[in-house]
Amino acid sequence: MSSGAFSRRTRLSSKALRLYAESGLLPPARVDPRNGYRYYGDHQVADARLIILLRGLDMPLGTIAAVLAQDPSRRADLLAAYWTSVEATRLAQRHLAAYVMSQFIEGKEKQMDVRTRECDSMTYVTERRRVRPDEIPDFIRLSCNRLAPVAEGLGGWAGPLTTIYRSPVNDDTDGVVENAIPVRGGVLPTDVSGETNVLVEPAGELAYVRITQAEVVYPQILTAYDEVYAWLSREGLTPSLPPREIYFAPFDDAHPEAEVCDVAVPFRR
Repeated sequence: MSSGAFSRRTRLSSKALRLYAESGLLPPARVDPRNGYRYYGDHQVADARLIILLRGLDMPLGTIAAVLAQDPSRRADLLAAYWTSVEATRLAQRHLAAYVMSQFIEGKEKQMDVRTRECDSMTYVTERRRVRPDEIPDFIRLSCNRLAPVAEGLGGWAGPLTTIYRSPVNDDTDGVVENAIPVRGGVLPTDVSGETNVLVEPAGELAYVRITQAEVVYPQILTAYDEVYAWLSREGLTPSLPPREIYFAPFDDAHPEAEVCDVAVPFRR
């Protein structure tokens, strides 16, 4: 059928048909070499209607192409994976919107619960890097991959992954971030090499807020830091060590609403 007839049957505009033809998503079954007219087959109607449905979900053209290329029995899996990603993004955006609105409303009562706990002296193997906010997730992930074998060679992990902020990291400036894996005590700097360091912190107390996977995303995570520092100020307590994020649960595979991290500040009385 002609492109006009195909357009009427599928309700795809001529502009959309040209775009999908040029991108290779829905190429014509035949193009007349004399006049360039495009013709489509009946078998392409189902694909055209599927494209309309997937575009209704804001699926990118590249992802739609991957769905169409799959065996029909696998298409549901790709759609499920895409929609899981969309929901995670929407949840993160919802938390971001709440964070932005909280900046507009003076005196708004926050809902985060600041708690405290005592911590033993801890030895870490660490890596330091100067990073921007958008570089933090990759640095944490890649640094952890490098540090994990070092920790295993020193007897294994002795606690959760900890990311320490040595200087502010925000939209205006990059800063020094130290990624740290706890190991057994007694490890010396001579036990490691390369960019790996050994850090020993004294016993003390932590003030912390527990947050979900979605709330870890910058900049809404700043709300948790604001809450902890505001609580310390109200209580007349002084931070004793740099702020940190303590990842007590796997992050990448967690549900967006699952608690995965403590935003914490060591303090002294």
